[in-house]
Parts: sequence; C-alpha cells; structure tokens
Amino acid sequence: MKTIAITGGTGFVGSALARALLKKGYAVRILSRRSPKAPLPGASYAEVDFSDVETLKRALAGADAAVHLAAALFCRAKEDFIKSNAVGTANLAAAAGTVPELKKLVYISSLAAGGPSGGSNPRTEKEPEAPVSYYGMSKLEGEKAVRAFSGRSVILRPPIIYGKKDFGFSKIAEWVRKGFMVNAGSANGRFSFLYLDDLVRVITETLETDKFDGGTFYVAEHRTYVWREFITMLSAGMGVKMPLLISLPPAAVYAAGWIYEMVSLLAGAEPALNRDKAREASAPNWTSSPELWEKTAGWNDWTSLAEGIKKTFS
Repeated sequence: MKTIAITGGTGFVGSALARALLKKGYAVRILSRRSPKAPLPGASYAEVDFSDVETLKRALAGADAAVHLAAALFCRAKEDFIKSNAVGTANLAAAAGTVPELKKLVYISSLAAGGPSGGSNPRTEKEPEAPVSYYGMSKLEGEKAVRAFSGRSVILRPPIIYGKKDFGFSKIAEWVRKGFMVNAGSANGRFSFLYLDDLVRVITETLETDKFDGGTFYVAEHRTYVWREFITMLSAGMGVKMPLLISLPPAAVYAAGWIYEMVSLLAGAEPALNRDKAREASAPNWTSSPELWEKTAGWNDWTSLAEGIKKTFS
C-alpha cells in the first residue's frame, strides 16, 4: 500500500483529497500544525512546523509521495506570505529530498503565480509569469523550490476553486444571500473556475502516472465567465434573489481590504479580504487555458460552473 503525505490535509481541498485517496486504497498521512478535533477515519496525522526541516523529515519518513496544499492566503504583510508559502515550501522540498522512498512531490500553486491574463485570451504556460500580489509572488517562489526537489515533481496552477464547505465561496454566498455583492475587477472582467472534485481528480492522476512529471499546468474549466454570470448562477443555485451588484474603483477596494485587515487584527481572526486580494481585484481578467493539461491527460470533461454550483448547494 502506497503512503501519500498531504500538507493542508485538514483544509477544504486537502480533506476532500484525503477522503478520495483513502477510498482508492492509499494510506494517507496528513501533515498539519496541530491535530484536528475531528480526525478523518483511516488517516494518520503528524504535527509539523514548516520553519523546522527536521519535523518535516520525520513526518515524511516512509511516504511514497507528497502533495503540498498548505498555504497562507490572507496575510497582512509580504514577509508573512514569503515565510509561509516560499520558505515553508522550500523547507518541505528539502525535507522530501532526504526521504529515500519519496519519489514525487505535487505542488498546488495558483493562477496568481502566473498572474492575470493580459488580454482577451486565457493565460497559458508559454507566457512569462507576472504575479501582481504578494500571494502570487510567494507561490511562484514556492514553485522554484519544488523544481529543485531531487525527485519528480508536478506543479498545478488552479484558478478559483469552489465546492461545499469552502471558506471563500461561503463568504461570497453569504453576501449574495444578504442581497449585496461587489463586482470583482472590471465589470467585463472574466474569470476561470475549477470545481473541487475536478481538482481532486487532477491531483490523483498526477500521483498515479508519470506523464505529468516535470510539468507546470493550468487546470480549470475550459469556459470563462464574467463576474455577473457567476453571481447570477450562484444566486439561482442558492434559490435567492439576484443581489445588487456594485462596481467599486480599485482604490475603494484597497481601502476596504485595509479596513478588513484592521478589524480582523483587533478580533484576532483571519481577514476575509485584505489589501493583497485588492491588488488582484484591480486586474481585469483572471483566466487560464487548460489545453496543455487536456492534451497530456487525454480528457477535457470538466464540471461546468452551473453543474458545480448545483452540486455544491444540493
């Protein structure tokens, strides 16, 4: 039985991946900063400190492959993003390189590492990276660390991921239910989406075959959407009235991000919006082409946004 180590295995994507791998007969070891209150039946756990390579070495010992999902999304400073997403990933890759059995490292990066799509065409792997946020910069640095791993590696760059129990998606749904939503980016800006089950399928395939090894792939539903289309589908899927959609200038979104940061700091909570996300919102298009993945994998039957929303709220 192969053992797959998963960082971020208690989160939205990680827990779904862990359940899927357990169902397929893999041994799953979840690496996290603390043990969960409700452990996943069948999985084992190892507490790690991503700033301490030795704890990572011990946690990875005996694993056949590792999937790195753990990441910081809503930091308040550039240094915090770098520490979590770049240095932490470099430490994991270094630790993985010392484990003889560990032959493959799969890194879940982000479309943010590539940056927004400059024109009307979705971003492809041939284009130079141009991240506009500290989060994107830190994920790109993490990619460089993964490429230095002594074994085989695969880098995946998903866009907006959605599905049941996703924090970000739930926050958007909460505002839709209240009848008010800010238009993300420009009124005509387009976005790519990826349903959770599709991402789990993608990650599983990278673990089970070598045809993706050494590659970097954008993975997303082939179709792109303007924000109003998304919110219209979301409100319909939730069975609520279409909310009032307000467009704000970048300066106003940035100010809102700063306010969220300050309020959450006082409350001791993670901000749902910050200045870094405001930087991303100022870009008009966040789209990517999955053609390289589709050509390599041999399939393109992604879950459509309409179907994914239906499954999310069923």
